[in-house]
Amino acid sequence: MLGGSLVYWLNPNMKISISVVIYSVVFLLCPLMAQAKTSDVLVLKNGDRITGEITRIWDAEITIEPEYADEFNVDVPAVAYIESEREFEIDLADGRELVVTFPGADAEGNQIIKTGSGTEVLALSNMLELDEPEDYYDWESIVDLSGDLKKGNTDSRNTKLRAATTLKLGDHRHIGELNLFREEVGDTVVKDQTIVNYNYNWLFNDPWFFSALTTFERDPIIKLDSRVTASAGIGFDIWNTPSRTLSVQLGVGVRAEEIGDESTTSSVATWVLRYSQDFFSDDLTLFHNQSIIPTINGRRNTSIRTSTGIRYEITDLLYANISLDYDYETVPADDTTVSEDIVVLFGLGLEF
Repeated sequence: MLGGSLVYWLNPNMKISISVVIYSVVFLLCPLMAQAKTSDVLVLKNGDRITGEITRIWDAEITIEPEYADEFNVDVPAVAYIESEREFEIDLADGRELVVTFPGADAEGNQIIKTGSGTEVLALSNMLELDEPEDYYDWESIVDLSGDLKKGNTDSRNTKLRAATTLKLGDHRHIGELNLFREEVGDTVVKDQTIVNYNYNWLFNDPWFFSALTTFERDPIIKLDSRVTASAGIGFDIWNTPSRTLSVQLGVGVRAEEIGDESTTSSVATWVLRYSQDFFSDDLTLFHNQSIIPTINGRRNTSIRTSTGIRYEITDLLYANISLDYDYETVPADDTTVSEDIVVLFGLGLEF
């Protein structure tokens, strides 16, 4: 039958359009589809049940995000047991690190965990930390603009634009960062610095990784037309979870500099430390990044650069930050420049 909607004749007195059938089937399946979506459940000792997504256990608190509210913490002693079909990485008080699921409780109400080798009873208080397993692909970027302004006998302004991206593909980690610094005293620009970093990590034997670091820097105000550093070495992840990271790496390489009309090439050692940790349900992040690059031979100089601060999450996208940046060189490119530079900056940023 053509025109209007196609119909099926079920009997001489009844006809149902295909569209009505489809809508009816979808309507009936929606509850089943909702049930098929697995959720985590905290069963409390007082009998309450909290359904949502468990993100971690840290400092004797379980962080869970229900569909109806932002994530919040529940004290571990208040929880009887956990139900979840998802896999989690847990660290136990006896030193073991396991990947487990939480099928529920036994007849006595004790927590059961399921591992690749079977099941066992576990007291939740023996779990020092729980995190979701790392995805094969993970990506995080931040962009922030910070600055300070001083008025008085001497007017000065400092501004800093920072953009950073971390891309993880299996055992390979790519970390890129761009920093633009500008400092003005009165009407005079005294710093116009550009720094670009690329850090490649290959986790060949987790937590050990091979590292390759490339850095480009320039500041024409102090006659540093270009400085390129390339090094390779070894690194170690002390912590590497969604809530905290701490890694160190040590390498050797070369540095090529263009200072005024002079070109130099030096061999260098490189030290890099990266640290970040979340507090208060991820609303507050403490970070510290450090690099130390001494020359082995060539133009004698040791450069130290650190950035320490906190980021406070205003929304899922927007954060406020405060940082203390420290920059030191034993032999600056321009001998009229002071070796040490310290600045405190306030700003806003985006995280996505």
